[in-house]
Amino acid sequence: MSQLREPAFDRQVALVLRIGAYGGFLIMLAGLFVGLSARGEMAFAIERAGVLVMLATPVIRVVVASVLFFSEKDWKYGAISFGVLVILILSAVFGIGEH
Repeated sequence: MSQLREPAFDRQVALVLRIGAYGGFLIMLAGLFVGLSARGEMAFAIERAGVLVMLATPVIRVVVASVLFFSEKDWKYGAISFGVLVILILSAVFGIGEH
């Protein structure tokens, strides 16, 4: 099954990446405009939200790919993508306090 990938699969994963990239960019751009027009913590918080959207985009892509693999009954690649998701989550959990 992994040899014959549906074009819809690639379109859905690409859509997730596109939404994350453009969404993060627009949020950071809004933070920049707020920062230019007003002083304070609001602009920094908006820009931080944009960066978080950019950081979350690859993780969401792995989640979507894993769900799509499992829905296609492609157990091998579904398990691989789920393993990558577990590694991403564990690295985020155990790496937060490391400074």
